[in-house]
Amino acid sequence: MIRALKIKEAADILAENGYKIMVVRLEMGLRQRVYPFGEAIQMESGQWVYAVYSTLLDKWIAERSDGT
Repeated sequence: MIRALKIKEAADILAENGYKIMVVRLEMGLRQRVYPFGEAIQMESGQWVYAVYSTLLDKWIAERSDGT
């Protein structure tokens, strides 16, 4: 099953793991494809929607974890 997180939930998970990030920075990073664990899509209305995939986020965190 694919589990997509809301942007705020993803930011909270990152913060819990020591990566302090504001929602707006996460949104900008997803728009610019800096973070490989999600995507940003601009709708015809101009509004942006975001999806952060829990499995990819967990992997990204684990790759950067110092084990503590």
